[in-house]
Amino acid sequence: MTIRRMSLAAGLVLAAVGCNNEGLLTSTPPQYKGGAMFQRYVSLGNSITAGFQSGGINDSTQKQSYAVKLSVAMAGDSFYRPSLTIPGCPPPIDTLFTASGAPHRLGGTAAPPCSLRSAPLPPYISNVAVPGATVFDPMHAGPTPSANALTLLILGARSQIQAMRAAQPTFVSAWIGNNDVLGAATDTANAGNPAEVTDTAVFRARYDSLLADIDSTPSVQGAILIGVADVAAIPYFSYGVTYFGAFLQSKLPPAMVVSANCAPRTSGGIGDTVLVAFQYGFGLIGAAAAGVPDTLDCTNAHNIDPAELANIHATVAAYNAVISARAAARQWAYLDPNGPLATLRGDTTQVRIFPNTAATSCNGTASGSPFGLAFSCDGIHPSNATHHLIAQVIVQTINATYGSAIPVTGVP
Repeated sequence: MTIRRMSLAAGLVLAAVGCNNEGLLTSTPPQYKGGAMFQRYVSLGNSITAGFQSGGINDSTQKQSYAVKLSVAMAGDSFYRPSLTIPGCPPPIDTLFTASGAPHRLGGTAAPPCSLRSAPLPPYISNVAVPGATVFDPMHAGPTPSANALTLLILGARSQIQAMRAAQPTFVSAWIGNNDVLGAATDTANAGNPAEVTDTAVFRARYDSLLADIDSTPSVQGAILIGVADVAAIPYFSYGVTYFGAFLQSKLPPAMVVSANCAPRTSGGIGDTVLVAFQYGFGLIGAAAAGVPDTLDCTNAHNIDPAELANIHATVAAYNAVISARAAARQWAYLDPNGPLATLRGDTTQVRIFPNTAATSCNGTASGSPFGLAFSCDGIHPSNATHHLIAQVIVQTINATYGSAIPVTGVP
């Protein structure tokens, strides 16, 4: 990925984590029921929590993170994010479908691949989440297989746990584990490769290490653990049968053929149990539109085949069983994100089953949402509206668990 290839000056990275002891002084606890627990909130996680949208991240998308919205509702101490200068690092996609075939990013070709951190530096960081992080990463400050330029830029040679402890939180959220399956699902050479899915036993051990570090943080009074989202719920993937239907209805370029094995199982195919990644499927469509004959074969390794898809479903369920059990053992809150996502998926204006090629931008309106209103222009990361929904559901879950009264109406 682009963010893995960026190089940043070490001096700038280390300067970005400067600390001001005065910033650690706390204010009066929130006055609603149970408010003292939420006086200082810190969020751990990966790209969703960090505010990554439309294949990029900047201060504007960071502000839209559910974690920022949740902090506003909690109304505790200031919630600081590691602000990334606009146009971003990398700049988000602002138009997915263009005449050239290449997505257009904010700032165009003149924009640098990474615009670094913005001034002034916060006294501590509240949102310590890093795009690309797996369950292994929050505890490790050194280079890891998933580390990238944003790891250093956001944390400055610290781990998420170290940055969290420096902020002295009273409440934390942890949404980690999505990339332990998503990395395999989005592998452009062999999508769904089981060898790239983190083994459940390994996941369990790493997750327990993360929780042990949170447990040993003296200031923490409570937490919410958020489960792993199932990749079948994101519109970056479309079922092979959807392509097959478009082919039968002559909605694809004449030079493109979709194999009969992409038909549904009732017609002898496997298309309703095979996922086709947007990058691969629309790469074929683009080539065919240029007059290059090609074929979508649902047995091709570029697709997630039935066995691989079943493995991903089972692994996500196993991960979430671990996470929910650990939350229950600590009397912490737990949220399975797949319930709200399934509700959104039932509405094709929210989650499209096939990208809308007529979308002229990424502006969050029906005509400008290639993947539906619930997702940004990369088809993987939630839109601002979905972050709002997630924050509301988190508030409701926390209140139900702790008997608190964080105002749901306080979510911006």
